[in-house]
Formats: sequence, C-alpha cells, structure tokens
Amino acid sequence: MKFIDHEIDLYWIHIQSGGTSSNKKIYPQALIRCYNGDDLVMQANFFKDGTKFPENHYDKRNKLVYLRYPLSMYPNILDLLRNEKPIYIRYSIELKQGFIRTGKEPVGEGDYDADFVNN
Repeated sequence: MKFIDHEIDLYWIHIQSGGTSSNKKIYPQALIRCYNGDDLVMQANFFKDGTKFPENHYDKRNKLVYLRYPLSMYPNILDLLRNEKPIYIRYSIELKQGFIRTGKEPVGEGDYDADFVNN
C-alpha cells in the first residue's frame, strides 16, 4: 500500500466569509495549509457540519494531500498544531484516508514537551 508521509512544522489559516450560493460548488468554511519547510504538503478543508463534502484527495502534480473534515473538527486540529510537537500527516492513496498525529509523548507530560526539558 502506498502512503504519503510528512512532518508538519508550519501552518497557515484561512477562514472563508461570504460567497455565492447561486452555483452548486461547495466551498470550505475554513482551511489550514500545512508545510514541511517551504513545501506545502497538506491542506485540511473544513465544511459545514451535515454538508456532503468531497472525499480526501492526493494531487500528484502538486504533491499535495487534501483532507476534508466537518467544521466541528476545526478546533481539535488547530489545538494540535498550536500545542503539540512533532506533528505528522499520513495519507493512503488507495484508501483515500489520512490522519494528522503527534509523535510519542510521555504519559502525564502536561504543558511541558519532553523534547525541551533541560536536566
């Protein structure tokens, strides 16, 4: 099975306002672009809960993973990006399934990141 894997070290947020409802296109309410260095590697699109939205997708030409989520997941993903390190994405091209995850962390770590504790 073919997987796309990247570490995420930068992100960029866009929150949509307005737009026309006359066409049948469904636009995300918010999106988060995730980077590995200068390379855009993943875009998380957030759609109004209860809306039928497009499935996840890998754009081979731009080497970009698109993950689609209900808008109710936005705070959870933003919290991960703001408060955790390291962060990774993994995407299965065959299953069109992807995820955002943290690295291993010690139990009970709290607000301190084990990678930055000085002994």
